[in-house]
Amino acid sequence: MAAASKTVRRRTENRGVGGQDSTRNRKVQLPRKTMTGLWIVLMVLFFVEALFYAWCRVQCVNSGYGIDRETRRHQALLKERNTLRIELARLKSPERIETIARTRLGLVMPDAQQTVTLP
Repeated sequence: MAAASKTVRRRTENRGVGGQDSTRNRKVQLPRKTMTGLWIVLMVLFFVEALFYAWCRVQCVNSGYGIDRETRRHQALLKERNTLRIELARLKSPERIETIARTRLGLVMPDAQQTVTLP
């Protein structure tokens, strides 16, 4: 008997003004399969977007590491260049060349009689 009274109440509640059925004013609901498919598509899009964002962040961090590595390499090369310039200046010094000429090669400075002036 309780089921019968619920059915009567539902019928009377659905009727609007003038006893007409108010189902025409309700929103049209999409079938359940369509809603599930829409949710799946949205979740897949969200997942793809999250993966793309993570990939972009990883690439950004890797680029930062690469820039840092190349900056350190550049600093090391600059330091090595400065060291080589100092060594070159030391090797070109006239005092060093004269010392090597006297000790290793046995050369001496020429006397005035050994020099020849060309016209």
